[in-house]
Amino acid sequence: MLVKELEEVINYKLHIGLLAAMPEEIGIAKDNLTKIREYNYGDLKIYSGIWRNKFSNEETLISMAWSGWGKVSASRAATRIISNNLGKSIDYFIFTGVAGAVKDHLEPFDILISDSVIQHDMDARPLFDKYVIPSLNKNKLFPDQIINQKIISCLSKLKSRDLKNNFGNIYKGLIASGDLFIDNKIKLLEILKDFPDLCAVEMEGAAFAQVCCQEDIKWTIVRVISDKADNSAGNDFSIFVEKYKSISWKLIESIFMSF
Repeated sequence: MLVKELEEVINYKLHIGLLAAMPEEIGIAKDNLTKIREYNYGDLKIYSGIWRNKFSNEETLISMAWSGWGKVSASRAATRIISNNLGKSIDYFIFTGVAGAVKDHLEPFDILISDSVIQHDMDARPLFDKYVIPSLNKNKLFPDQIINQKIISCLSKLKSRDLKNNFGNIYKGLIASGDLFIDNKIKLLEILKDFPDLCAVEMEGAAFAQVCCQEDIKWTIVRVISDKADNSAGNDFSIFVEKYKSISWKLIESIFMSF
């Protein structure tokens, strides 16, 4: 990077990281950035550019990527984005995309913001209790509550405008991650025995959260419900993702406005 470009980067007030598992979950976000630079790490591409708030006219530096499915892929991509800081560290890091609903009241297109996350396939017994992450000695990880409140407040205001025709209700709750696409109630009930307040399941968020916690980066996870994590989840998920890719930017832009 040229010295002039580096100086420009440092002058931006915020540097926000954005990560999702699939390109459909980021949609046309790249098309809404200017001064884009691409960084390649094997098969991972990171895009950094400037997003301008259409209401305040403020500019924010954004670094984003899609990681691929699963905890390892999410951890790798999160680490790469944090390390690729362009001379200005990541101030806030957001993971977004779709998730399977556990609670009956959650419907497709509802927005779920994490108030905590667990790795449902973490089991280091007998050395640690089930679900406890050995390196952190915790089973639940908690996002930055100030970020959460800002996002909820902003989304609630925009719900009556830009988001109204595309998304459902806004909720907060516990999200579980694991290297398993959950499409049957038997596995789900196993997790619910230990975490009856569980709201949704996916495959990346808690691993992303662990990286952020260990790197001391403020984070949160914003998911959109795609299916009911039952026997029809595979088919429902595929159909939903095709619809979601055309509107995912509306949610992402609204999240950016929170800052």
